[in-house]
Amino acid sequence: MTRFLRFICPILSVGLLATGYFLLGLVWPAVGLLAFGILWIVGLALHWDWIPPLGLFAAFGAAALGLFLDPSPVFFIPAALCALLAWDLAGFHRRLRLASPDDDTAALEKHHLSRLVIVVLAGGGLSAFALTFHMRPSFGWVVILMFFTVWGIGRMVNWLLSREG
Repeated sequence: MTRFLRFICPILSVGLLATGYFLLGLVWPAVGLLAFGILWIVGLALHWDWIPPLGLFAAFGAAALGLFLDPSPVFFIPAALCALLAWDLAGFHRRLRLASPDDDTAALEKHHLSRLVIVVLAGGGLSAFALTFHMRPSFGWVVILMFFTVWGIGRMVNWLLSREG
């Protein structure tokens, strides 16, 4: 299941970002995002370990810039969530390839996806909550919060991995 989701999430992320930029009238950045999306998919297929973090960083940056240019979060927040899912699933798939043949990979996938759904629902819920209050942070704050979010999620994943092992 994660094999297919790790390709679907970057496609959704880049597609949503490109659509948002096309609707803003920024054709060349949208085309650049589509080209980067192709590179992202090729990198996943060829198991390039450096492409998921680069994709996450590029998608979060493009989403933050899109939110700065247009306050409508319809395309940019789901694109950022899909990029986060793509990054997580690519890392999980990389670790899953190292599993022994005796491991129950189906149960590992089910357990990981159930935790991931909770994180996505929490992130989407917090985003909807923040948008309800019409918070409009500056671009600098968005970038700072993006870095702290990625750092915090990494710390949480490390904590969960150390707790299970």
